[in-house]
Amino acid sequence: MTVAQNILVILPSPMGDAILATAALKRLRSALPQAKITFLASNAVADVLADSGLADETMRCDIKAQSPWKTAQNLKPHKFDAALVLPNSFRSAFLLRLAKIKNTIGYARDGRGWFLSHPVTPLTLGGRFAVLSMLDYYGYLVDQALEHLGVNDGCHYWDQSAALHLATAPQDREKIDSLLSDDRFAGPGPLVVLVPGGAFGGSKWWSAENFALLADRLVEQLNCRVFISCAPNNSELAIAQRIMAQSNKPVVNLLDEHLSLGSLKELIRRADLMVANDTGPCHIAAAFNIPLVTLFGPTDPRWTATDYPGEIRLRGRSDCSPCQRSVCQHNHACMRSLTVDQVYAAARKQLNQQKNLPANYSKTITDLPDYFDVYQERFAPLTSDQGILHSNYRGLLAKHNLDSLQGVFDYQQGQRLDKPGLRRRERMRIELTSGADDKRVIYLKRYGPPTLSQRLKRAFTCGAHVTAGCDFQAALALAKAGIDVPRPVAIGWQGQGPREKRSFVMLEELPNAEALERLLPDQKQKQNQYTLLADRRKLITTLAQLVKRLHDQGFFHRDLYLCHVFLAKDRAGKERLCLIDLQRVFQPRYRCRRWQIKDLAQLYYSARNFFTAAEIMRFLHTYFDSAHLNNQQKSLIRAVYRKTQRIARHDAKRQKRFNTPSPPVQTP
Repeated sequence: MTVAQNILVILPSPMGDAILATAALKRLRSALPQAKITFLASNAVADVLADSGLADETMRCDIKAQSPWKTAQNLKPHKFDAALVLPNSFRSAFLLRLAKIKNTIGYARDGRGWFLSHPVTPLTLGGRFAVLSMLDYYGYLVDQALEHLGVNDGCHYWDQSAALHLATAPQDREKIDSLLSDDRFAGPGPLVVLVPGGAFGGSKWWSAENFALLADRLVEQLNCRVFISCAPNNSELAIAQRIMAQSNKPVVNLLDEHLSLGSLKELIRRADLMVANDTGPCHIAAAFNIPLVTLFGPTDPRWTATDYPGEIRLRGRSDCSPCQRSVCQHNHACMRSLTVDQVYAAARKQLNQQKNLPANYSKTITDLPDYFDVYQERFAPLTSDQGILHSNYRGLLAKHNLDSLQGVFDYQQGQRLDKPGLRRRERMRIELTSGADDKRVIYLKRYGPPTLSQRLKRAFTCGAHVTAGCDFQAALALAKAGIDVPRPVAIGWQGQGPREKRSFVMLEELPNAEALERLLPDQKQKQNQYTLLADRRKLITTLAQLVKRLHDQGFFHRDLYLCHVFLAKDRAGKERLCLIDLQRVFQPRYRCRRWQIKDLAQLYYSARNFFTAAEIMRFLHTYFDSAHLNNQQKSLIRAVYRKTQRIARHDAKRQKRFNTPSPPVQTP
């Protein structure tokens, strides 16, 4: 088809989302250099993207406040060839139909798919939208739109780096030159911008009292020039006034200087550090490569992940976070868990590092921690197929042609891991080496079309829409519950539900890890390698706490033998017990006692030859968190013992059938 030459782009109204869309908009601009691109944006979004060179023209309009019929009438005279709609709202797609723009592209969600000529299916996992960064969410949409518009250059939004893109105007630079030349603000100390507000709502505001204490310490101990940046509304004006009133050191309230958004961008561009809640200005700092400390509590950090190396993300911990609620219902427990000492230490660390970070930033697998932290890592869509992959692994997987569905199923170079009874799936161990001589081992499972009984069983247990989703979703869910698991690397599928044809999942090998089933028989020889083996009491307690945490969170493994409990050690020497083989993990609503008995029986069956009766009792007391077992707990223990006897009889028949037990290898 003929490439469109007059394109409308409707931008999201939150300023932070619009900034996160700039990587995708940069890809659109470079792919269509001759086309006329027009933005439809609110005033704040138009101001923050001004002078970026991403569009030829900007139409200012708040589509939430203005009638869609009126907006459509304003669009008709421009005779757009195509329209790309970034917001997810029903209204944004509806007004394009009213404007009679024939070629329209956007996500098919919120009941608006039939308004779009080319609806793009959003990625889902387990019946819910996959948690992707807005940067990748918009990037995937733009790539799909360009393919629909006839641009087949083989490039993608991440090829030019996923760095955000903003710019400032000459008049804004002159304004800040004048501001900083004033004797009140001049000085040799670092320039620090604090952002204590946020349009999302008060639930994610770190307290004004804490910001005042932080400002005092920055001025007194690091000789910083501290500026308070708040939006010009009543709620944030009150925050700024409280900080000014409670601070004992001189700080500057930028609301008193009446800066435009363009001038604020320029001030942030010259800053040495920003400390902010999870809000729009922190993305301005990231776009200008400014060292940044971002505070998270009720919001999920994965929605705004950019892999920006100049950012330290501090997440407040509480049982209810992240709740994604704008109004807190639990006394701000998550934000109160972030202390002034923590934030000051992060700020000091940032100020000690180089200000000018690489413009084209990106992270690789060498930047990953040894253990998977679901809130600190980022997943992105596959190149063109249905699925997602860990963004740090993209380059390494692409190097081995493992970043697409077809490439994964064509790959034959790994070590096959076969075992008796394995049907309709393949397991493979693959060693991948990066350019930095960093070897990573991943485990690949490939599934063919499932049978009807497998589909039904999967739907009623793990709830996954594809077979490979059982492992992947379980890894994400257990990591969120604070249980150590292998890092999920990628998942892909062809068809979902009844239409599923094939799927795959990749998980990373645990660092320096061995199964307890192999470690315990050679405990004395392995004590020098793993210190936890030398302390039997601590080992028993740690194992009981792991199983207790699993069950307290409502999860059951259903294959909880010692061969699936691994002792791993990171580069810093810290040891942890981790769970593997997560395909059968699920979270039932009913009959939980049955699955609790099964897990405990499997664990007891595989551990009974390695632990004494006294150690097993210690496990039970820790598991039940009780010094004396009551009648209900004793009844459960008797049921576990009976289940263990049935497992022993079944295992004897199985070994006789296959003539050998399954080897306890580390598999995902």
